Amino acid sequence: MKTNSITSGIRTATAALLLVISFSSPVAAQVDAMVQARITATFGLMSPKLLKALNLTPEQSAKIEAGKDAFREAQRAYLNEVRVLRKEVGDKLFGSNRVTEADVARQIAKIAELREKILRDGFKIALDVRNALTPEQLAKAAAIRQQLQEIQSEVRELYNETQ
Repeated sequence: MKTNSITSGIRTATAALLLVISFSSPVAAQVDAMVQARITATFGLMSPKLLKALNLTPEQSAKIEAGKDAFREAQRAYLNEVRVLRKEVGDKLFGSNRVTEADVARQIAKIAELREKILRDGFKIALDVRNALTPEQLAKAAAIRQQLQEIQSEVRELYNETQ
């Protein structure tokens, strides 16, 4: 019973510390936005901390790094295209002429198409990473993921948030 209380306290303190660190470094947060987007798009399998914890072989690291580089380029292309489309929509919304949904339908459809493409690209990279891992590494990754989900749940409970 006391061990559970201590473990819970440690998890809570860790989550609070991570939260404080994330708020105290806005510049790092901006730089890490692309990394966070990559992690999200690859369903967590491209997390640098996770990959480090898995003790990858040099061959695994090289294969994963190649996938990361390819996805980084896909992200840049995605962001550049979306930026142009969002500007076009914004220009119409803030312009003096009346605007209807039909006026921006092409841009909205293209943004949706690009989002789906980056999601599919991320999933393909996640599969590549998964296929590069040994069964032991995959089990360790699953255990880490489970622990992180438990910590996130505890943080939500602290803030009285519901899932």
